[in-house]
Amino acid sequence: MTRLQDWIDKEGEVILREIGIKDGQNILDFGCGKGIYTILASKIVGSSGKIFALDSDEENLLGNLTNKIKAENVKNVEVIKTSGEIKTPLNNESMDVVLMYDILHLLDNNERMKLFKEAYRVLKTRGIASYHATHLGGTYNIALEEIHKKMKENGFHLDREFKRPLFHWAWIEDSTIINYLKG
Repeated sequence: MTRLQDWIDKEGEVILREIGIKDGQNILDFGCGKGIYTILASKIVGSSGKIFALDSDEENLLGNLTNKIKAENVKNVEVIKTSGEIKTPLNNESMDVVLMYDILHLLDNNERMKLFKEAYRVLKTRGIASYHATHLGGTYNIALEEIHKKMKENGFHLDREFKRPLFHWAWIEDSTIINYLKG
């Protein structure tokens, strides 16, 4: 068994529950990629919740995710294909959690602000914007102090920060997870 599969089978759901995902919630997985978090979260929210998996389909990741959803008979996931814009078709205050996992480094500062505004728009009051802090500093110019500042400017406050092993690209690594609350 690979480390990734072991993490999926034994740790993934536990960590997502710790982040705040619960039965019956609506979750936006913004930049869902391969859908690792999408599938895990779908098991947690159950039949009374729903996962909205949003991404562009540059590498047919959404096609692969759609096939996996069908193969595993997952009924509570809606895949949303975008052309790369930072906008969702979701209603105002309709989400309990927005996952922003391994995505901010792919966005410029203007796009990050748009994402924070969009997360605020779709989240319910006291909803969680959960950020998997990857690619800090260096080439991608991401500083946690700046992310905290921009989230605060957009109506969020820091709830908690913790370290857990998370999926990142094709492996599991020790990661920083930061939860912000709306309102």
